[in-house]
Amino acid sequence: MESPLTVSQLMEGYRTLRAAPVRVSSRVLRPRLTKQLAEHTKVHLGCGPYTFDGWANLDLGGGSDVVSFDLTARLPFEDASLDRIFTEHFIEHVTRQRGARFLRECARVLKPGGVLRVSTPDLVRLVDEYLAGRTTEWTDQGWTPATPAQMLNEGMRQWGHRFVYDEPELIAAIRSAGFADVTRVAWRESQHEDLRGLEQRSFHGDLIVEATR
Repeated sequence: MESPLTVSQLMEGYRTLRAAPVRVSSRVLRPRLTKQLAEHTKVHLGCGPYTFDGWANLDLGGGSDVVSFDLTARLPFEDASLDRIFTEHFIEHVTRQRGARFLRECARVLKPGGVLRVSTPDLVRLVDEYLAGRTTEWTDQGWTPATPAQMLNEGMRQWGHRFVYDEPELIAAIRSAGFADVTRVAWRESQHEDLRGLEQRSFHGDLIVEATR
């Protein structure tokens, strides 16, 4: 398993992506259910460099063992065909409206009893650090802002962040998408064995929930 990327490395990659011309193929815009995808019932969405054996790994960037497509498009799976969906540090990179559409798509493709696990930065943790005047929480990830104000602004706007959730907002969005049972869970822990130990980012008070279809 590769070492987690630091915030500085992620930010540099984001700058490079923004500077490069955008060329999105029709395959990315209109992903199809391929044999490679159809054989899986567990899906890792927005996987980045982290891939899981036995899962379909999807990300816009593509790569070895990664299916490339835009996660804001219709997911390339049949209705009620998946058992598990895991997504880490993706939903904060799209607008709230696109996030809501993404969650509805997750609800559409999960079987009854299927589980969605979402991990994302917690707005409350960011605000707590700001109010306490601390800027060193993420130093191990290569991010030490000069001032609390810079920390709050960078946490909300850098690395392509578009909408950062707190727990009530995320749970409400997931319930609105069609999930009745939504629970906050601990980092790398789950009552479902195949959802344990999945998070690849270092833990900094992340907001992690599981929702059952």
